Parts: sequence; structure tokens; C-alpha cells
Amino acid sequence: MKKTILAILTLALVLTSCAKAKDTEVAPVFTGGSSTVEWASKAATVEELVSEADLIVRVRVIEAPVTRVLRHELPVWGENNKIVGSETFEALFSDTVFEVVKTYLGDPPSQITVMQIGGYDPTVSKGIEEVGDDPLYKVREGYILFLVNISGDQIHAPDRELYRIVNPFGRYGIDGEAVFSYGQNSGTDAVFVTSTIKELELQIEQAVDLLKRPD
Repeated sequence: MKKTILAILTLALVLTSCAKAKDTEVAPVFTGGSSTVEWASKAATVEELVSEADLIVRVRVIEAPVTRVLRHELPVWGENNKIVGSETFEALFSDTVFEVVKTYLGDPPSQITVMQIGGYDPTVSKGIEEVGDDPLYKVREGYILFLVNISGDQIHAPDRELYRIVNPFGRYGIDGEAVFSYGQNSGTDAVFVTSTIKELELQIEQAVDLLKRPD
């Protein structure tokens, strides 16, 4: 139980550290070899996602995720709110390189890197750790992503360009000409919001036009 509480606090702290005023914060909760995440952003519609995104792109995975291990020393509290020791918690994060196929918002380079919670490191985990509604990317998969720019973050990207999704509704997988969202509704199984690439692109274009209009 103690270790679970430390896990929650550590991951929440790590991810909150890279949050900006408009960013999504997440509070991960580990459950064995997988994890669930409560995303602070409740954006679900294309219009809501566009309003929170710094970059919207159609991409293809060209390199497998590379896992990083972040280690944090946290106090262990005993009775009477006194620190009785410390415990090291190791958190997994993975970075995936994408080729940018098409840009709807923003001005990215030809390749971008996107961060996720989870991954695999034999010194830390027995198997792959991943978030249920944001599973690790795989090479050659195609997506339309609504992304937050966390470049310059002191923990994850002090000297590089890095992004993460707004939330799972901002991750659309591409299957032929169809697209589906990884978004989940609280307390239910995954809800796949499905449409075609053309329909989604039209919704994005309209939402971006509205966003750029002067008040």
C-alpha cells in the first residue's frame, strides 16, 4: 500500500512539473503491470481538442519507443506525521519518433518526438508497462495527433523538442481511410469515436479557422 501511494505521488509530481497553464495534467495510478490515468483535460470533441493543442499533425511511427527511467527519492511518513525514512520510486516514460505527413496546426519539423507514460526496462519492470487508453506506439502505425508542446521542460526535455497528447481523445489511430479515437469515458470501457480521415480533417480545419478568427 505504501509503495502504491508513493507511485501515485511520484508520477503525479513528475507530470505536473511539465504542465503549463493550458496543458493537461495527469494523475497516474499503477495497477500491477499496467496503469490507468485520470487526465485533467476533459476535451473530447475536435473543437475542444483544437483549443488545447499546440500542434495537430498526421504522422507515421518511424522509430520504436525508447524508454527512460526517472528515479525519485520520496520520504516515507510514519505515525504522528514524522518522516521515518525514504524510498526510491522508478517511473517509466517512453519517447517515440514520428514522421510528419501533414500539418493542420503549428509549424513542426519533418520529424517530431512524442512522450508517453510507460515502457519497458529490464532493470525496473518484468514486462511492458503502459496506459490502457494510451498504449505504446508501434513502428509503421499512422495517427492524427493533437499535441501539447513540452519542449524545454526541466525534467523531460531541458534541451530538446518534445510533445505529448492532450489526452487519449486527441489520439486518432488510422485504419485505411477510417480513424478512431482512443478516448475513454470515466467508468466505462474504451469508447472509440470513429469517422473517416476526410471527415476528421474537415472538423479540424473548421475548428482551427474558428480559433484563428479575431474575437
